[in-house]
Amino acid sequence: MKRILFSMLLATSLSAGAQAQTYETEFARPLNEVLNDIQNRFGIRLKYDIDTVGKVLPYADFRIRPYSAEESLTNVLAPFDYKFVKQKGNMYKLKAYEYPRRTDEDGEKMLTYLNTLYANKEAFELRADSLRKEVRQRLQIDGLLAQCVKAKPILSKIRKFDGYTVQNFALETLPGLYVCGSIYTPQAKGQHALIICPNGHFGGGRYRKDQQQRMGTLARMGAICVDFDLFGWGESALQVGGAAHRSSAAHVIQAMNGLLILDYMLASRKDIDHTRIGANGGSGGGTQTVLLTALDNRFTASAPVVSLASHFDGGCPCESGMPIQLAAGGTCNAELAAAFAPRPQLVVSDGGDWTASVPTLEFPYLQRIYGFYQATDKVQNVHLAQESHDFGPNKRNAVYAFFADVFQLNKKMWDENKVTIEPESAMYSFGTKGELLPANAIRSFEKVSAYFDKKAFAKLNSDASLEKKAMDWVASLNLKDDQKAGFAVTAIYNHLRKVRDWHNDHPYTTIPAGMNPLTGKPLSQLDREMIADSAMPKEVHERLMKELRRVLTEEQIELILDKYTVGKVAFTLKGYQAIVPNMTEAETTYVLEQLKLAREQAIDYKNMKQISAVFEIYKNNCEQYFNDHGRNWRQMFKDYVNKRKAEKEQEKQKK
Repeated sequence: MKRILFSMLLATSLSAGAQAQTYETEFARPLNEVLNDIQNRFGIRLKYDIDTVGKVLPYADFRIRPYSAEESLTNVLAPFDYKFVKQKGNMYKLKAYEYPRRTDEDGEKMLTYLNTLYANKEAFELRADSLRKEVRQRLQIDGLLAQCVKAKPILSKIRKFDGYTVQNFALETLPGLYVCGSIYTPQAKGQHALIICPNGHFGGGRYRKDQQQRMGTLARMGAICVDFDLFGWGESALQVGGAAHRSSAAHVIQAMNGLLILDYMLASRKDIDHTRIGANGGSGGGTQTVLLTALDNRFTASAPVVSLASHFDGGCPCESGMPIQLAAGGTCNAELAAAFAPRPQLVVSDGGDWTASVPTLEFPYLQRIYGFYQATDKVQNVHLAQESHDFGPNKRNAVYAFFADVFQLNKKMWDENKVTIEPESAMYSFGTKGELLPANAIRSFEKVSAYFDKKAFAKLNSDASLEKKAMDWVASLNLKDDQKAGFAVTAIYNHLRKVRDWHNDHPYTTIPAGMNPLTGKPLSQLDREMIADSAMPKEVHERLMKELRRVLTEEQIELILDKYTVGKVAFTLKGYQAIVPNMTEAETTYVLEQLKLAREQAIDYKNMKQISAVFEIYKNNCEQYFNDHGRNWRQMFKDYVNKRKAEKEQEKQKK
């Protein structure tokens, strides 16, 4: 009923704002109407990942090109900074503009342009020198490094396995901020290669099976491998929360962590061959790999996996949060990788993600640059056309073969079956709940944001508070399965953010003032807020409920919904039981049913005033039910009020 009511009010308000198409009104039409017309006219289907509510397009029909659906979509979407992505068949996905993501054609144009800037090694080296300096400056990493502490790391006991050992470490970087990871060391004696392995966005983080297989296998083959948590992932999340990962701070701090770990390893270990220093990571870890090699010339071999492209800078702010791609007038990850020439480099790509273009686009470009040094044999591409975005066996094998050749590793020890897969808990430095964190440890992102522009992180601090709320709610369920608990936290957190963002992006002022058809009175600010918020796509609610049902029982879901609505179901039911004499089982059942409906609807609203307004609609249903079944709600309520007054009077007299 609530959806119907507010949809009716919304439709009324929008139609009231509609204007006839004339020169004076700029021939304006609602964006959603224009998009529907385009679907019908060209026989295409549109998949929406954008918000069209309340958006009006000036000169709407004049933007449509009768000979081209794609030109029409470009013209219609551009004023709102939206774009389309062609999918299979006649389907087009409508998306907001993404600054780090472009098309293959854009990448080709970029590399063509970059190729005009240098025709020989000397010209390229001048360009590469400018790139390195400006990337460093745009990343703002030197100011952060200057504030880092020089503390000894916290080291765990060494765990011995077949041909290698593992030791956890926690390195304090900024005061009270720790980066945690694991050091995989060959059991063989002698000088070893060192490979710094920044982690990517694969599920399970650095604790996952394929990560341990890669670290252990390379260690067995003769390389010391160090992996570490992404900022806001794993043990880092215990300090700053997961929301902190999607920030520009993560871009800087992850690069800082990689450099500080390299410093520590080279300064503290005598078993490292300083001429054999590698970097290797997949996906976001591949982006970090390229960045680390651009920041530090001590690396002598690099292997970015399923990451490198000229048209994609990484979809996470931890990869593109700082404007390093604007360095030297404009660059891309392919050029940053080219700056590693003539040192050995492996690029692993596949046919199922943005690296599909590598064999025909990025790799020929890299070969040209390496050709300036007569070193085309030093850059390799292993392309797995039938595979998709992961760090699977074929990708790992390519990495083993590459480092075996360039670092002279022992191929006889190449056997993933010999690697022991440890439980995640074994790889923690501070315990599964952070119970072993030092007394000085930072315990909120707000402390970290002090090193940056605090105002820039206002929304992230709000995200952090929503994340904590989601974690506290799920913790109250005492789930035994950590994976299910994590899934539930993510579902709730994402929903809370959607509700907040929709509310903030659609203030009551977007709804024209008018009359409430139910009361005949002018719409209040709360009425208009409710109308605006009721237009949030139903998919947001449906996704939350679907995801919760994947991991929680119905009883547990009810407990979560009670958290959203501050226990209003039980509180309101108790009120009815106090007001209605001898409530029957049928009456109780009906009231509880209505209140539960109210509860589920109310979770999509931002504040308690709105939540209460939703409950009022269903309470009206309950009170009408009593009247329709032989009760007099008004009289019962009056009797209850009089009874309470009498009881209070008696209490006063007793005192």
